[in-house]
Amino acid sequence: MSDPEANKAVAHRYMKALIDGDIATIEGLQHPDVKWWILGFGDMDRATFVGAVASGLMTAEKREAEITGLTAEGDRVAVECHAKMTFADGKVYANQYHNLLVIRDGLIVEGREYMDTRASAAAFG
Repeated sequence: MSDPEANKAVAHRYMKALIDGDIATIEGLQHPDVKWWILGFGDMDRATFVGAVASGLMTAEKREAEITGLTAEGDRVAVECHAKMTFADGKVYANQYHNLLVIRDGLIVEGREYMDTRASAAAFG
C-alpha cells in the first residue's frame, strides 16, 4: 500500500528541484521507465522530458513557484502551483499548473502536466 504522506514528500522534492533547476534530483526522483504526458506536447519518455525541462529551466535567470495545493491518495499526488520564470532578455513567463504524479516505491512512474496553453504559446510561440 502506498503511503500518501511519503508520496507528497516526493512530489514536494520534485517541485523544489524544478524551482532550483536541480536536474540531478529531477532525474533521481523518476523511475527509469517513467511515462510523461504534457498538455499540448503529448507523450514523452524520460530522456525527452528531462531534456525539455532542462532547456526551459536552465535558460531562465530566475525561477519562482508557489504550491497552492498538494493532495495525495494512494499512489497519486495532485500538485497545483503558480510558476514564473524570468529570462535574461527580460521576458517573463508565468503560468498555473496542475501536475498529477503517480509515485511508487519513492519514484515517479507517471506524470501528467496541465497548464494554460495560451500563456505558454504567448511566451514561447
